[in-house]
Amino acid sequence: MFDLNLVPEAIVICFCIGLSAYTQSTLGFGYAVLLVPLLTLFIDPKSAIALTQLVGLGVSAISYAEYTPRTKIRSILPIALAATAVTPLGAWVLLAGSEQTILICVGFGIAISAMGTLIRSRMSTDTHKETMKLQILAGTVSGLLRGSVSMPGPPVIIYQHWIGGGSDQIRSRMFAYMIAMALPTTIILLIMGVFSWQIIYYAVPGLLAVFVGNYISQKTRDLMTEQIFKSLTIALLIASATVLIIRGFTGTN
Repeated sequence: MFDLNLVPEAIVICFCIGLSAYTQSTLGFGYAVLLVPLLTLFIDPKSAIALTQLVGLGVSAISYAEYTPRTKIRSILPIALAATAVTPLGAWVLLAGSEQTILICVGFGIAISAMGTLIRSRMSTDTHKETMKLQILAGTVSGLLRGSVSMPGPPVIIYQHWIGGGSDQIRSRMFAYMIAMALPTTIILLIMGVFSWQIIYYAVPGLLAVFVGNYISQKTRDLMTEQIFKSLTIALLIASATVLIIRGFTGTN
């Protein structure tokens, strides 16, 4: 676990959480792929992932509550149920893996997100019908990533872009999926012992940072052009993935 001075490091962690919540509220995804690498600069990878998982429930709830139009939960239940079913397997990887293995997994998780972002940017605007097989596939991969590296978004958002419907509708469906998946999987992770009391302690002020990040996003999300944001997002994801994978293979702190 980690050993932090209560005030200065808590402020830094809350800033990282607020920035990541802002990203999630603006894009509909991106909370974990930004927060986990930031937190690993200050705490160990397993603790960074666990804290991200726990605070992620608050991020999902706030994002779903404040965003309109709001997608009904039942419309994304097949994906959420598939993700919930396999989350314990991902959590086992988190609990059993070494620090270097976790860093490499996080790095590859971010790389998957970067590829997903690139794929989405090149997708046609054609819409497609929902298919149960693809829903289960997206949910399964999402659940594995949720449990192991706290990054459930990429496979589901790729699927949602394939379904189509415009950015507002896609963002709304992602917020619905995140809360439907986050609640049961957080309970599972708690039962499996992923969250220590120290993680819970730092999650409380982290939730306040989530409110701040969401509020700023509401006021500014329409100011950034989509093209600039896509370019910056892909660059950030690739850089984060590269650094974490190198650290994992070399053991450099």
